[in-house]
Amino acid sequence: MKIFFFFFFFTISVFAQNNNQKLAYQYFVNGEYEKAIVLYEEINKKNFVLNTYSPYFMSLININRFSDAEIIAKKVYSKHTNRLIYLADIVISQNKQEAIRKSNYNLKKLHNKLDGQNSQAIQIANRFQSFNMYSYALDIYDRSQELNNNSTYDIQKAQLYGLLGEEELMINQYFSFLLRNPNQKKVVFANIQKFLNNNGIKNKTNYLIVKKSLLKTIKLNSDREDFNEMLIWLFMQNKQYKLALSQVISLDRRTKNSLSKIYEIAETFLDLKKYNLAIEAFDYVVSKGFESRLYIDAHINRLYALTKLIRDKDLESINKQYIDVIDEVGKNPYSILLLSNYAHFKAFFLDDLNEATLILEEAMDISGVQLLDLAECKIQYADIMLLSGNIWDALLYYSQVEKDLKEHPIGHKAKFKRAKIAFYQGDFTWAQAQLDVLKSSTSKLISNDAMELSLLITDNYNLDTIDQPMIQFANADLLSFQKKYDDALLVYDSILENFRGHDLSDEIYFRKHKIYLQKNDFDMSVKMLEFIVKEYSYEILIDDALYNLAKIFDYQYNNDEKASEFYQELILNHEGSIYTSEARERFRLLRGDNLIEEL
Repeated sequence: MKIFFFFFFFTISVFAQNNNQKLAYQYFVNGEYEKAIVLYEEINKKNFVLNTYSPYFMSLININRFSDAEIIAKKVYSKHTNRLIYLADIVISQNKQEAIRKSNYNLKKLHNKLDGQNSQAIQIANRFQSFNMYSYALDIYDRSQELNNNSTYDIQKAQLYGLLGEEELMINQYFSFLLRNPNQKKVVFANIQKFLNNNGIKNKTNYLIVKKSLLKTIKLNSDREDFNEMLIWLFMQNKQYKLALSQVISLDRRTKNSLSKIYEIAETFLDLKKYNLAIEAFDYVVSKGFESRLYIDAHINRLYALTKLIRDKDLESINKQYIDVIDEVGKNPYSILLLSNYAHFKAFFLDDLNEATLILEEAMDISGVQLLDLAECKIQYADIMLLSGNIWDALLYYSQVEKDLKEHPIGHKAKFKRAKIAFYQGDFTWAQAQLDVLKSSTSKLISNDAMELSLLITDNYNLDTIDQPMIQFANADLLSFQKKYDDALLVYDSILENFRGHDLSDEIYFRKHKIYLQKNDFDMSVKMLEFIVKEYSYEILIDDALYNLAKIFDYQYNNDEKASEFYQELILNHEGSIYTSEARERFRLLRGDNLIEEL
């Protein structure tokens, strides 16, 4: 019976102690350190329970009871001298009391007892780091490396240097890690990117630190392509596109294996509308000869970029280049996009619709053409049919592409063009139903175009009481697409005259600006945009008007003062505009700021 009561009360005691431990730990987790300490003192009154030590010690430190923390650290360490974490806690508690002599003595003792094992070094360094004693943590890693040459702690040390504000040492440490671990490029890139991002605030100093360290590393390790690639990436990140291109070309000349990288950068330049740089990059790829698998694709994109920089005097030259390239590579499945682009050039730049049609019909008959390439040809063919007024043929080919590639961005592109025809024909309800579907397209360009056209319909048709203005507007848009610019202008002007003050007015002036731009009548283009700025400053197109005014004065009139004026107005009064970032960069460049960006 006595034995029964003994075990009964022992079980109750253990249960109560376990509950107290759980409650104390919960107090610790919640930051209620005083309540946690009361319970820990009760639990450890008779015998110290080792698994309570860490939260008990940290609770004491957190409420500045440093001497009490030192007492329990010494008590536990005296019984577990092989566990250096407790000796580290003695150093921490003495350091907090500013007992520097004692702290240094025990720190030296700690260093002498280290054995160089990774797990030991990381545990103790993390302990110092958790109490913001970063230099102590670094010393632990350095001492451990002295004892064990096979141990490296580059990532841990880099993070500590960052916490200490030693950014240059931090970057050097990351690069040291990459030198030892070439397969860990993603880890290093991610940390460098985080440093460059600087919480979303662009920092020239951070960029220069990375660049300096990177150039030094490349100089000492010129055979390491990954560091050269990082330098190219760094230049691209900071919009030093010319430097990036020079670096990647230099790399290819040394290694003979970076042609695909040059091609990728050239494609990026196309996306960024840096057409001159894109042409330079594609020229280099082309110069490597027909044996390169990128030869035809480089020609295709190079000629496309040339059309984006086109001037009337260049038309014949570009036409000849197309002919020469087609003669060289032939008409085959590999050159199908070259033929498609040439057809577009013939139709939309040389106004030769018959020849453009024949080129595409021949291209679509080539055997072995891939489905996506054929779809591009069909869309181009449909565009030319629409341009020439054959609307039903255009619809037929758009529909074929949409049906064949329903879930692909090319299929979405065809669907958008079908919706655009419905818009031209005045079937706004059906058009908007298609546009609503396309708003979620995986293609950002299609999604944005769909939202823009849908918003136009919503604002100017669904809420209007009469259809005529919108029907005429859509008809004028079709005439403009078909390059019947004078007819389009007449229709736009009739809306302005017959429906004065209509919500479409600002859209009409912006459409007219685009037509005058196509006609190279910059004075009239400016007049339309200035009218929007003056009379429709409250409308959605105000930032488009300011940006386009700035560009005309900047690039057509070479009037830096007026261009800066419009860029500045856009920056100051339309911060949320998609043009603000580019406007700010251009404004600063015209002002003469010493930018790290190279536009």
